Amino acid sequence: MYKAKGFTLIELMITLAILGVILGLAVPAMSDFVVRQRVDSQAKELMLTLAFARSEAVKQGQDIAILPATNSATGWTNGWCAGPVANMTNCQDDDRLRTFSAVKTVDISSSFLQSGAGVVLFFKRDGTCPNCSSSESLRITSTKLKANDNGARCIAITRTGRATLKNVNRDEAC
Repeated sequence: MYKAKGFTLIELMITLAILGVILGLAVPAMSDFVVRQRVDSQAKELMLTLAFARSEAVKQGQDIAILPATNSATGWTNGWCAGPVANMTNCQDDDRLRTFSAVKTVDISSSFLQSGAGVVLFFKRDGTCPNCSSSESLRITSTKLKANDNGARCIAITRTGRATLKNVNRDEAC
């Protein structure tokens, strides 16, 4: 006698229904995870930029600036660059050491912008940040984060040049 191999239609339909329920539960959680990871990676890249600029200032014996890609309120959201203060007026200058791109769904805001008087965020040759204070910070968030989710990040820089990273809620100030 011949025995059929394979699945019956009922077994296949039950398997697909179970798979659909599992995917329905997993996809929303996965999208929240992806948004939190993007914000976190952008914050860590900014922290690495600060450490890079500080170490280059000490190594090269000259002031190193970190500039937003555009000099506006959303300048940091468009990316940023690092280079010598003496030669840097914007991120298109040839003397820049590194350029960093931003993630489109992540918002970065800060009071550190280039003013008419010069560069606001820079490290002196001794590694200090003379324009840094407790009221100045970089805030990294996304509108896709949940309001009560502490997935947003704040970076504070002391006058000695040390940067600290902390988690905050999406709408919470640094």
